[in-house]
Amino acid sequence: ILFSKENIVSILMQRRSVNSDVVHLDGEEGPSNVRSRRYMQHRRRQRRKRGSGGFDFLERMGIDANAQVVLAGIVLLCLTAAVVLKMRLSGGSKGDGRDINRIGSNKERKEGKHNHYGRGEQYRIPEAMREFGDRSSRYAELREEYDALLPPDPQRSRQAVQSLIKRTYKQIDPSSMSYDIYNCPLTPPPGYPMQWKVTEVLNNWNPDDVTPHTDIYQGLCVFDFEVDFEKALNYREAELPFIVRNDPEVLRATERWNYPGYMKKLMDDDKHRTEYSKNNHFMYFVPPKANVGRKHHVNTPKDWKPPHKEFRMTYEEWLSHADTTDDNLGPDKPHWYHRLIGCGSMGKDCDHFSSEYLFDELTFLQPVEDKLYVIEPEEQKGIHCRFGMKGVIAENHFDATRNAIVLLGGERRYLLSHPNQCENLALYPKDHPSARHSAIDWSNPDLETFPQFDRATVNEVVMQAGDVLYLPTYWFHHIISLEINYQCNARSGVGEERYRLIEECGF
Repeated sequence: ILFSKENIVSILMQRRSVNSDVVHLDGEEGPSNVRSRRYMQHRRRQRRKRGSGGFDFLERMGIDANAQVVLAGIVLLCLTAAVVLKMRLSGGSKGDGRDINRIGSNKERKEGKHNHYGRGEQYRIPEAMREFGDRSSRYAELREEYDALLPPDPQRSRQAVQSLIKRTYKQIDPSSMSYDIYNCPLTPPPGYPMQWKVTEVLNNWNPDDVTPHTDIYQGLCVFDFEVDFEKALNYREAELPFIVRNDPEVLRATERWNYPGYMKKLMDDDKHRTEYSKNNHFMYFVPPKANVGRKHHVNTPKDWKPPHKEFRMTYEEWLSHADTTDDNLGPDKPHWYHRLIGCGSMGKDCDHFSSEYLFDELTFLQPVEDKLYVIEPEEQKGIHCRFGMKGVIAENHFDATRNAIVLLGGERRYLLSHPNQCENLALYPKDHPSARHSAIDWSNPDLETFPQFDRATVNEVVMQAGDVLYLPTYWFHHIISLEINYQCNARSGVGEERYRLIEECGF
């Protein structure tokens, strides 16, 4: 026994002090509130006045001084072990990185490196969530390095993103519209958003043509995050699409993703799902083996073949295919589409090779309250990213959820249609492998086979670095990558306002 009774009493009192004021990972106080903390301070002052009287009750029980010291030592060891165990398990709740789907990189997953944030152990990302995110030491070190290089500075981030914008797109005949897309009214005007005949829009700019056409049929309002926030909320409440620009959180992430060398270090040598097509068209499909247990059974037609193939490759491998000269590009040349997913609360069915750092990178898409882009946090289905090669076309379709889409680099053209256009867009039926998607080749529409397409209406917008598109439930979108680009999105719940239109269309 190395301690006197008085020293052990002092240590025990200090240990109780540590336990009563535990600091959580998010920097907030532990379970004690101000009132209970003051109460504990009062108790400690009373003990100091009594001196070693903390063991008086043992003396009254007839336990001699030596036995008291031994007993106190045992208690001290138990308390110390409990505190050490608690520190080791701090962050051990849902999403802390213990679940194999939430550990940072594939490499650390394979090597069994389960490094967690703890007091004084490694850098903590200020905006990180407790529940979701990458808790690997590799990612913490990366962010520590770049957060020091790029500390929060909205003005610098805004200038950095502005430098990425190569051109300005103008409206075709804005005088024909009842509203100014850059100064929209507080609430949506009648007929918003304006749409034009799809054939007129496609004749002006064919989807196979990725050369810039700066005159476009844009009908969506563009809101400045700092100035038009209330307007954005009103249009969101009305379940109507719009664009947001100059969101400081988005600008900071966009600046970081375009900083030289960052993406290479972020992506490391992890292999992710990559789609390959022999041409520029990418049609979504449900593989036959994924058919089991689905709500709607998929009947695979006899002559049907998967429209593209899937591989696993690293970011640099994908970039080696995507970053090519225009001589090697064209509608009939091979194209590659790289995909990431941060699983969050999606569970075991999510991609095993998940990228949980997306919750730390794209804080504006985190599933928390009071976010403009995430309406029902509890219904969020992860964060999904798609890196597009120049020329890639994602065929027209609708999603049965709300969607917030951010572009973090490059340009993407979106052709959008109201859900009331469903009948005119000739969708594959719900029992087809490519259900919800248009059977029409928008680059070369066959109006004899699909005469209803001539009645369809659309509008368009070109998303640039730092833009966010709010896309309501069931809204149709046809996407063209105008250059190498980085797009991420998060879904959050279902708006039922236009379900009847889709139901009448056969879904």
